Amino acid sequence: MPTIRRMENASAEIPDPSGLNRRTLLRGGAVAGLGALVSSSAFAAPGEEAPGGPEPSAPGLLLTKFRDPLRTPPVLRPRGRGGYDELTVRLRTADVTVHSQLEPVRMWTYEGSCPGPTIETVRGRPLRVAWENQLTGNIPVTAVEFGRPGGPMPDPLSNYPGTEGCREVPGVADLEPWAAVHLHGMLTGGGNDGWMENLVAPGEAQLSAYPNGQATTLWYHDHTHHVSRFSVYAGLAGLFVSRDAEERALDLPRGRHEVPLVLSDRNFALDGSGALTGRLVHKVEMVNARLMRVHAAPYTLVNGVIWPYLEVQPRWYRFRIVNTANSRIYRLMLLADGRPVPGALQVIGTDQGLIDRPLPVEGALNLSSGERADVLVDFGAFRGRSLKLVNTMEGVTPGDSSTRHDLLEPDVMQFRVAGRGSAGRFTPPGRLSPTFRRPTHHDLPHGSRPRWVVLVGPGSADVPELWEMEETEEADAEGITLPSPGIVQVEDAGGTVTTLRRTAMRYDDGDAFTVAHHGVEVWKYLNLAASPHPMHIHLAHFQVLSREKYDVTGFDRTVRGTAAPAAFLEAAELEPHELGEKDTIRVGTAGPITPGPNGTPGELVTVLVRFPVVGRGVHHCHMLEHEQHMVRPLVVGPAGHRHAGGHH
Repeated sequence: MPTIRRMENASAEIPDPSGLNRRTLLRGGAVAGLGALVSSSAFAAPGEEAPGGPEPSAPGLLLTKFRDPLRTPPVLRPRGRGGYDELTVRLRTADVTVHSQLEPVRMWTYEGSCPGPTIETVRGRPLRVAWENQLTGNIPVTAVEFGRPGGPMPDPLSNYPGTEGCREVPGVADLEPWAAVHLHGMLTGGGNDGWMENLVAPGEAQLSAYPNGQATTLWYHDHTHHVSRFSVYAGLAGLFVSRDAEERALDLPRGRHEVPLVLSDRNFALDGSGALTGRLVHKVEMVNARLMRVHAAPYTLVNGVIWPYLEVQPRWYRFRIVNTANSRIYRLMLLADGRPVPGALQVIGTDQGLIDRPLPVEGALNLSSGERADVLVDFGAFRGRSLKLVNTMEGVTPGDSSTRHDLLEPDVMQFRVAGRGSAGRFTPPGRLSPTFRRPTHHDLPHGSRPRWVVLVGPGSADVPELWEMEETEEADAEGITLPSPGIVQVEDAGGTVTTLRRTAMRYDDGDAFTVAHHGVEVWKYLNLAASPHPMHIHLAHFQVLSREKYDVTGFDRTVRGTAAPAAFLEAAELEPHELGEKDTIRVGTAGPITPGPNGTPGELVTVLVRFPVVGRGVHHCHMLEHEQHMVRPLVVGPAGHRHAGGHH
């Protein structure tokens, strides 16, 4: 039976995997169709000089870029058991090599690698997974914070490694290895979704059954309530890929020409001499005593390697790109000779699967935490050259740094294109999924009001807030004095004013959104804050109907209500990766945040949501530093149960 190829160095005190004959764990994806490590000899002809090469990173970061090859996570396939498949995945403490100039990093992992193995399945085969918690020790993360009077720093300490000038966050160092695994995007019932309070202790297992009715790229990660920002940062994340006949018929690039790109960011400690150690550091800036800026770390990892390179042939490749960072938005561009290559990335799939046709990305591919994009790239025009995938910021020249925007080192990875080799015969199909379609007016629910979720900046508790709202009757709205706490008015493009009343805000406020099984609803996300928020709905999938800019200067941040309605400004164009089936959507600009009454405009994002499974779940912001504050329960149940026995 195949065995695992070791992708990390295990320390002497951490046992090697045992019992691998209980599962089919294939080496490096070599036969699983998700790419493989390929040596330079496979591409460079004798006497031919290889393109690209190592480069120094930004001052203060101490590691060389593009020194280490991209590695592909090992692939884990389930075993068939008649009408279903089964799999065991172990959560293990391991020492993982993330850069050849850095000692191995102690992490909490799935099966000893970070990211964890890519679980590969076949659509329509129900899957049962035993997530065995074999973690040891306290969380391998040092959590610190810093700040100064007068607001955010122009060059914050979070741009650099080490803990100098910081104070330790109390209570984190002693966190024990409890876990709750959530398979993000899987349409499964609430009992199998990885409820964030149903924790599994070391020595126990979480048993989850997944219908596995989707063909797409999902990802699994820890969802432990209150501490997911630390547990995911410790390494608990991995990919899940499900395939079907529709995808196979397209003959898309596969094998070593299909590569996952799992994006994340990390920071590390320094020793007394100023050298990097392998200790993870979660470092955030405090704007005041309690208000935290979202987390951003200076080292970008792709598939668990810091600033890797990938040697490619001059042909088409398929990349499954997943943003698993705590909070960072990646605005990705491909640069050749320092200049963007418009249309280089062609989106063929989104969070929940293939779309109808390839869509080129003319600017940046904006992926917030939790979002995925399936893209094609043709390296045929770049024989013998190197290219860079970079993280960018609006208003900053692509490839340049911006310390005030937490972008000290913009490079993500390097591609080295062979000078020789066949370009292959692949041509992107004009039609991808014949079953995919965009919603029309006839798909909208008629006769029911939309759900409203309003995203609000920090209030008296100095934390961001998620407000669930209800529309008030016109007669009731006339008696309201404005501004009033929890009252928000919205004026749409036609001049109609809707008055919203807050019904819940905190996690335990009660009155959860209750939805009928197989129900279809319109949800409206209104962002009144400067910061963007990636919103994720469990137990559901949706399509984005519109993105609109709103003037939100009428919101009184002290009273916590609108003195003047949030007013429509203009419609914004949806990006290619926002045009498919999704489970996570960014609400708010992906560009720089400009505070103040005339700064960043608000946004209203409208989605059409379907609820194919039942149970108790949540909807929340997927910036993990916001998750414990911006989260609310969600209940989906059989429609007939809602009024059975005369109860309402």
